[in-house]
Order: sequence, then structure tokens, then C-alpha cells
Amino acid sequence: MERTLSSTVKKRQKNDFSKEIQVKHFNELSAREVFCLSRIRDDVFVAEQEITVPELDDQDLSAYHVFLLNEDQSNALAAARFFSEEGRFYIGRVAVQKTARHRGIASQLLGAIENYVLANSLTKELYLHAQANARDFYLANGYHDVGPVFMEAGIPHQMMAKSLA
Repeated sequence: MERTLSSTVKKRQKNDFSKEIQVKHFNELSAREVFCLSRIRDDVFVAEQEITVPELDDQDLSAYHVFLLNEDQSNALAAARFFSEEGRFYIGRVAVQKTARHRGIASQLLGAIENYVLANSLTKELYLHAQANARDFYLANGYHDVGPVFMEAGIPHQMMAKSLA
């Protein structure tokens, strides 16, 4: 599988994946897409980061899922979700396969989310719980700290937000 992921990424022109990133509400996902999204989240959060809390949750059912599949659509190279909770839109479960990292894909996922929520007048501010080791990535993408660091799933996190107006 790793060779397929690497070769897929290397074939892309100038690391611009924006036209291939999909945004779908859970109800629009195919069974294959649900499988691919579950697989990448299991690979990154359960196997790699050893997070032991359940990966799938009820928020998946009401969330929009943003993802980039590999060429044969057997796995996601990257994925995230966003959903509304108590009047705020949150981004979560941002995951990129190891072989696809450091190519700008995660930033393009964030851009796809931001463009989608603006185009559909969903919100003008996005929130997320960033793992502490990913904080600099989110700062570089225009997010700012909101409140103190807190623990989630045994990992330090920082609430962050970005105004889209």
C-alpha cells in the first residue's frame, strides 16, 4: 500500500491537489469513501499515534468530510471533517498519510474547508482542537490560540480559531 500512496503523490503536478480534494456530507459518501476515511484515521490516530479512545463517533454522521483519495481509490492520502456544534463550526480529524506529508496537502484541505463554508454561507469563523505538536502548522495557516492548553485523548491540545471575514 505504501508504494501506491507514494507513487500517487509523486505523479501530481506541483503539489496542487486542490482540484482533487472532495467535500461531502456524510450522507453523500459512498461505502468505499467511508472505508477510505476510516482507514486513514485508523492508520494515523490509532496505529501511529496510539490513541485509544474510539475513532469513529456520532459527529461523523452529521459532519462534512474533506478528503483526497489515491489514484485507485483504495485509500485516502488525507482527510478531515468539519461540523457544527453549539453554533460553532469545528474542524477535526485532520490526517495525512506518512508518505504524503510535507507536500502542502493538509493546508489545501483547510483551504477547501474554508472555501466551502464561505461559498455556502455556513460560518465566518472556524474552530479546531490542535494537537500541541501541530500548533505551528495551524498558526502558519492563519489560526490563533483561544484559551489554555487542555488534554484530549491523553494528548495536549490547543483550541484555535480563524476568522474568514
